[in-house]
Amino acid sequence: MEILEFKTAGNSFGIPVDIVREIIPYQVPTPVPDSKPCVEGIFMPRDVIITAIDLSVYLNRGQTKTNGLFVITGYHNLDIAFHVDAALGIHRVEEEDIVKLDNTLGVDERHIARGIIRNEGTLIIVLDFNKIIAELQPDLLSEEEMKAILNE
Repeated sequence: MEILEFKTAGNSFGIPVDIVREIIPYQVPTPVPDSKPCVEGIFMPRDVIITAIDLSVYLNRGQTKTNGLFVITGYHNLDIAFHVDAALGIHRVEEEDIVKLDNTLGVDERHIARGIIRNEGTLIIVLDFNKIIAELQPDLLSEEEMKAILNE
């Protein structure tokens, strides 16, 4: 498996490369009234409306700097851009290299993290973006799909 390592809120996180559509420079999105606090707004590169999520706000780690990057993911024909500080590289890992989280961590961390990998002395929290997207857009999924994602 390949993991894209990126930095946000001073920490290293990872996402499986297979759900990354592209990485683009940050663009100031248009705010959307009454949206969730983590939703920065929408923007439209190449004639496609994309929702921009401030990943630091979603993770309760403050706000991402006004520069940085958007990591655009694709899930159920929905493009979502996650605002992060920087992309650091791609790492090849085996599924067994991802250390599962134990019960000493808070529920929110365990819910959206698949586990942790270690790369050159850095701990990278591998986030489960399917769960994040399912939480942000639950109406996209059938009840069976939602149960399957949340019980992985």
